[in-house]
Amino acid sequence: MWAELWPSAIGLARYLDRDVPLRGKQVLELGCGLGLLGVVTARDGARVLCTDYEADALAFARYNALQNGCRDVRFRLVDWRYPALKRRYDAILASDVIYEARNFGPLVALLQRFLARGGRAFFADPGRSNAVPFFALLRQRGFTYQKVVEPVEWEGRHEIAIYVIKHHSDGRPIS
Repeated sequence: MWAELWPSAIGLARYLDRDVPLRGKQVLELGCGLGLLGVVTARDGARVLCTDYEADALAFARYNALQNGCRDVRFRLVDWRYPALKRRYDAILASDVIYEARNFGPLVALLQRFLARGGRAFFADPGRSNAVPFFALLRQRGFTYQKVVEPVEWEGRHEIAIYVIKHHSDGRPIS
């Protein structure tokens, strides 16, 4: 449900804010929900496109961005199966999106098509076992990843897995 602030979004937002310089970078947020990741990266100086499949989510994310002084964030309705995007992105962000197997293929195809050379994707997950096939598919399609655990205290204690994903033939960092 897009209308909740999930621990995975909090964990990824903290990780990005603390460890990933994105100033001046093109950033794509997938399944933005309330827009936390877009706000955090925009405040760090990134040029952000927040996307979601739900128009209501985009309206709330836009409101959240404006309330946080982020005037240059853009918003677009996007279906991962048919992403009408026009550029490659230095960073692609997503939290709590790898829970339905029907989305795995479209998400990996989106990364193949829209992650810039030298770019990285950052996916956060609360440790769902049904996400394992997604990472197997990533490896099959030429991606590598590193996992970092980010503890989050939000309505309980959570160990959020942050996956830093890049294409295996592309070792250049984005910074």
